[in-house]
Amino acid sequence: MSIFGNIDFNNLPEDYNESSVREEIVAPLLKILGYSSSDKENHIIREPHLEHPFTQIGTKSYRVTERPDYLIQVKGKNAFIIEAKSPKQNIRNGKHVEQAYSYAINRQVQVQRFVLCNGKEINIFDVNKIESVLHFNLATATEDNWGKVFELLSPMAFINPNIFNYKLDYGIWCVRNGIKQDVLQNFYNCYITYVGRLEDNVFTFMTVVKKDEELLASFDFEMSLFEDFMKQVPDKLKEKVKIAIRKSPFRYIANSEEESFPLNFSAYLSGKIQRNENEEYLPLKVKEFI
Repeated sequence: MSIFGNIDFNNLPEDYNESSVREEIVAPLLKILGYSSSDKENHIIREPHLEHPFTQIGTKSYRVTERPDYLIQVKGKNAFIIEAKSPKQNIRNGKHVEQAYSYAINRQVQVQRFVLCNGKEINIFDVNKIESVLHFNLATATEDNWGKVFELLSPMAFINPNIFNYKLDYGIWCVRNGIKQDVLQNFYNCYITYVGRLEDNVFTFMTVVKKDEELLASFDFEMSLFEDFMKQVPDKLKEKVKIAIRKSPFRYIANSEEESFPLNFSAYLSGKIQRNENEEYLPLKVKEFI
């Protein structure tokens, strides 16, 4: 991602150390995820003091002699910790993973996810799983890799994780229930928590549609409708939404209820079911904002 400037992850300088990783990789990543030390809702605590520096593993109590680099809070609750290491350090297994795990399960912290970054790789773990839930090399990171980082670590992953649940797709539900492609559907007061730019002239947004159950729906619209879309964005959010979808990673994610907003529009099913290694979905195409 361009937030890392001109870093050549394949050829880091010899003196590239843990502090460099913190400043040039972890800090920009936390910022793009929506966290800040000045934001009380999505808050960064650097090197938090542990009043109870002991971790219980099985029947044994271990003393935690150091502090996690970052403790991230969402709406006042601990969400995850992140550790920066030098490029020479192993973050796939071994002592550094064990150290981060001990922070995560410490009774003062108690988070489900912990993250390690050594300037070359990112590894995200769940305390209930042996293997990491996401690992990739920064030099070869794909849009899909970063999308999964947002699904696991963005504030919305802790506020409303269902927004990233692609198993219950509204478009697929329509097909299974016999709704034809040319049927125009009206949607009113649908609260939007995600807006992204797919191509130069194509945008998308997500919302939850309630039927017998909550279904996640994605809607695509073209540049010709962009101004009509922006008219429905609240004035206090207009500039923030515009900037977010014009700069990498080209997405706006509402990190709180105040940053979500309702839309009224009509749409119909697009022609082709989309598939990738993780999901199957059928986006709808917006005809107009009403």
